[in-house]
Amino acid sequence: MNLTLPLDLGVAGFLIAAFAVFVIGLAKSSVPAAATMPVGLFALVIPAKLSVGAILPLLILGDIIALLAFRKVGRWDIVVKILPSVFVGMFIGYFLLAWSTSREVAYVIGAILVFTAIYEIRKRLRNERMDIEQNSSQKQRSRLTAQLMGVLVGIMTMTANSAGPIFSLYLLNLQLPMQTFVGTNSWLFFIINVSKIPFNANLGIITTQTLILAVLLAPFVVMGGLFGQKIMRRINQRAFEYSALVSTLIAGLLLFIPR
Repeated sequence: MNLTLPLDLGVAGFLIAAFAVFVIGLAKSSVPAAATMPVGLFALVIPAKLSVGAILPLLILGDIIALLAFRKVGRWDIVVKILPSVFVGMFIGYFLLAWSTSREVAYVIGAILVFTAIYEIRKRLRNERMDIEQNSSQKQRSRLTAQLMGVLVGIMTMTANSAGPIFSLYLLNLQLPMQTFVGTNSWLFFIINVSKIPFNANLGIITTQTLILAVLLAPFVVMGGLFGQKIMRRINQRAFEYSALVSTLIAGLLLFIPR
């Protein structure tokens, strides 16, 4: 692909990009679903496809910062269960990204996120809590459900770096403690994002210029990650769950905005 990325974004463009990656770092260490929102903001100042490659190293850095704090409490059994189907979805997403802009895919996923987030918020507001037996059954979701979720995660992470809200919905349904939630999310997306590097390089959307831009913006990810860890020490479980659901709802709506 004959794509170029001007490093001179101007003062306004650089500040927007810096704010976006700060929020990515903050979200990765506190409410992971919120990381999708600044990804869309980042795409406003960087050419659409190149923004996917430019932000990837910064997402990996955000994952590493979160793992330094929460790696020991992550649930590896959940990661291992869903990872094979994620890779299937990534291959599907790779071809979608190579052959089209994938807007139709984004619209479908956006609709799923919006309606599911609204349903979950409504359920919590009405205090429709399941009893212990129902909750145990829900935690033991079928392998088919987990694999379907993994395919959706793979497609959206490859096409738009927007898979966080989908996995967040899955983890919310498992009702994990918030630090376990963040640790599990961080392990999965660290593996996913590192795996995406050769795909994005082959598509021509990771270049020397995007890597230089990532280096310039990296300190803002670090600051955001450290700030996110402070938030995690102060937020309670209920506030965490609502924050994740509202972030998922907003992320789903953002997928309907053309990039």
